[in-house]
Amino acid sequence: MSALKSQLKGLKELRLQFCQTSPSSSGLRDFVAKNYVNIKKANPELPILVREASGIEARAFARFDKGVERKVILQNASAQDIENTLAQLIKSA
Repeated sequence: MSALKSQLKGLKELRLQFCQTSPSSSGLRDFVAKNYVNIKKANPELPILVREASGIEARAFARFDKGVERKVILQNASAQDIENTLAQLIKSA
């Protein structure tokens, strides 16, 4: 988790969306439950929006400077895979 916390400098907003009950969203639910507090403590000014909606796919949106936005699909990913994917997403900006 420490690698992801230190990489959030250029990020303006992080949105996480997932289904509350779907097995394909369980990795993202686990990631949020285990890491949200630590990420928020390390980045208190960063808006992190967590949205649950029935039947939607697990995904993340990252918004950067000048309105640049990137999206990744996180269906059936483990919490560790999600951490790695988010780190790559943030590096891509």
